[in-house]
Amino acid sequence: MSVVALSLRSFAQITSGAVTAAQAASTTLLDLSTGTAGLAILESVSGVGLWLQYVALQILTRNRLSTSQGTDVDSFIADFGFSRSAGNAATGTVTFTSFTPSLTSATIVPGVTVRTVAGITYDVTEDSANTAWDATAGGYVRQAGVSSITVPVTCETSGTAGNVGIGAICLLGTAISGIDTVTNAAALTNGSDAQTDAEVRADFPSWIASLGRGTLAAIIAAVERIGTDIQCDGIENYDSAGDWDPGNITIYVDDGSGDVSDTILTEAYTIADQYRASPVSIQVVRPTVVRPAVAMVLTLTSGASASTVEGAVTADISSYFNGLAIGDGAVYTQIIQIIYAASTSISSVSGVTLNGGTSDITGVAGVAIRAGAVTYG
Repeated sequence: MSVVALSLRSFAQITSGAVTAAQAASTTLLDLSTGTAGLAILESVSGVGLWLQYVALQILTRNRLSTSQGTDVDSFIADFGFSRSAGNAATGTVTFTSFTPSLTSATIVPGVTVRTVAGITYDVTEDSANTAWDATAGGYVRQAGVSSITVPVTCETSGTAGNVGIGAICLLGTAISGIDTVTNAAALTNGSDAQTDAEVRADFPSWIASLGRGTLAAIIAAVERIGTDIQCDGIENYDSAGDWDPGNITIYVDDGSGDVSDTILTEAYTIADQYRASPVSIQVVRPTVVRPAVAMVLTLTSGASASTVEGAVTADISSYFNGLAIGDGAVYTQIIQIIYAASTSISSVSGVTLNGGTSDITGVAGVAIRAGAVTYG
């Protein structure tokens, strides 16, 4: 659809037009030179006209989703019962350690907080499957003689800011008797920001399509509304083993980690079951995960820190793999581009292999490519 250009005028153009119109309509000569009362009146009216033009533009931008921004986007989609997907909080594990473990035990209850130097706070969460969990004590128990225990945590705020690196969590937000230090041996992941305006605009048509229900597109769109990091794919008339099964729909769900939680799978099944047609059977499963190895030899500029550069390259390659949709393939040349873009300290790269070769990895339905090992020669 073509966009009609708006005929906008500047203050000078509005004033000039008013002067011309006034002089043309008058039967006598009008003095509208600088400093005259007549010009002052026309300029004041032109100022009001410029303001009205601005108001008209604001109204026009708010009347269409494609030109709305921020809260105007939210109010527009709210009229249809749609809302912006909220972000997800980062999750992971931290290790609590005692310098004198033989002297006393320690109990770490859910709700205990730990922090990064930047002030990002994480709460200890309950995991009854953890070997250190004690239902009677209502928390995780570090037995006397055991120097450390590892427990799950969740960031207090949603967003990618909670995805911190190894060792970033190093401060106790809550004093714990029998615990001296805390750290995270692995990076925290799964944190995602709320949908941007552009993402909302792209998601809105899919949501409208999902209202029809009973179709594969509607089911996928509904399941992906669980969160901004949820990826979904589906296959009709086949079961999760790949065997022909008329009337069955297999839905593959992932959150970019390659190991989506049972809680999300259950929620996805509940939603999919509400959207399926009456006689149709449905399966909601994790995709088959492939973690291709990437190897390379980096040549760095003088004075560059190898560990810093390698860390940046690894993080960017991991983000690329984890961002691939279920069924997408990986492009070999894209890996090389990512390597060079990761740091200005890279002067050259050689010997790059993807899964031991130099070919693309072809996408396969129901298969998710996720971050694997990255090695440097």
